[in-house]
Amino acid sequence: MYTQADASHTYALQVELLVDILSTQKARFINGISEYELIEMLKKAPYSFFDEDALRDSLMLFKTHFVLFHALYQLKRYWIKQNDGELEIHALCIKFTPFSERGLTQGSNNKNVTALNNSEPLAEYYLDWANFEKTDREAVDTLLNAFWQRMSSGGSSSHDLDDIEKAHTILGLSLDEPVTLAQLKRVYKRTLQSAHPDKGGTQKEAQSVIHAYQVLSRYYSFK
Repeated sequence: MYTQADASHTYALQVELLVDILSTQKARFINGISEYELIEMLKKAPYSFFDEDALRDSLMLFKTHFVLFHALYQLKRYWIKQNDGELEIHALCIKFTPFSERGLTQGSNNKNVTALNNSEPLAEYYLDWANFEKTDREAVDTLLNAFWQRMSSGGSSSHDLDDIEKAHTILGLSLDEPVTLAQLKRVYKRTLQSAHPDKGGTQKEAQSVIHAYQVLSRYYSFK
C-alpha cells in the first residue's frame, strides 16, 4: 500500500533531483523561459522528468505546476544565499538576474539578505507540501499514486545493459560491487559538483551525470 510516508519520501527525492537539473539551466533563465517551455524541456531526454501526460489533464497539470514551482522557489533561495542573483518566477517568464547586473558586489549583499528574508506569499504556498496534498485528496488518491510512481520511474523501470554500464562509468562505479541507493546518491552529488557548469564543468557534462543518476536510481530501486 502506498502510504503518506512513502509519498513524502518520494517528494523529497524527486524535488531534490529537479533542483539539481534546474540549477544547470542558469543560461536559459538569464534569457527567460516560460513555465510551459520549461515543462516541455523536462519531459524530453536527457531529463525525462515529467510524464508525457503532465499537461493533458487539469489535475495533473496542477500537480506538475506545483512540483516545478516548489523546486524553483528552493532554487531561488539557494541562489540568493550564494549571492548569485535572483530568480523571478512567473508562469509566463522565469528569469534569472545576477546581482552583479544590479550593481551589487560580494561585499555589499544587504539587499540580497533582504530579498531572502522578505516574506513571499507565493513562495510560502509552493514550499508547503500540505497545499499539494490537500487538493481533493480523497477523490484523487489513485491518480496521485500513479503520478508519483511514474515520476520516480521516469515512465519506465527498464534500461538496456549499455545504458546501465555507461551510467556506472560516468559515476565511477564498478558493476562488480553492490551499490546502495544511499551510496549512489553520495557519489552522484560528488560527481555533479565537479561537472556542474557553476563549478567549472559544462551543462552537457552535468546532464550526463544527472541522467546516469536517474538510470541507476531506477535500476537499483527495482533490483
